Amino acid sequence: MPKWGKFDFSEFEQLAKTFKKALDERVIERFIKDFLLEMAFRAERKIKKRTPVDTGELRRNWQVGRVERRGDAYQVEIWNNTEYAPYVEYGHRTGADLTKWVEGRFMMTISMQEIERELPRYLEKRMTQLLNDIMNGRPPKKE
Repeated sequence: MPKWGKFDFSEFEQLAKTFKKALDERVIERFIKDFLLEMAFRAERKIKKRTPVDTGELRRNWQVGRVERRGDAYQVEIWNNTEYAPYVEYGHRTGADLTKWVEGRFMMTISMQEIERELPRYLEKRMTQLLNDIMNGRPPKKE
């Protein structure tokens, strides 16, 4: 039977400890919340760029809420409380007899579709960054 010799497993054990520390639930939750908030603010910037300006009120009133966990899902809201925001977004009837139609601008709809397409690229970048931080001994952020 061949002799295998000695092998030092300490580096593997250290790697396992590092990954175990990274998988701390609070670290993962903080990562998810930070990432979703970053994406929400990216979406808000896109939405504001697409929002038409007359008085500037509609563009100024876009807001991003807090990231909340609901069951197994996380949610962040982006909204605009301006009374006429839905009419600008989706379109509306106009004229004395309401027979004319003003097309919607779909500033939020289009922006959110763009964010959904870009999301995997940003997520991969942030996950790589997190793993690099962990592997290089930089402690992940905790709540």
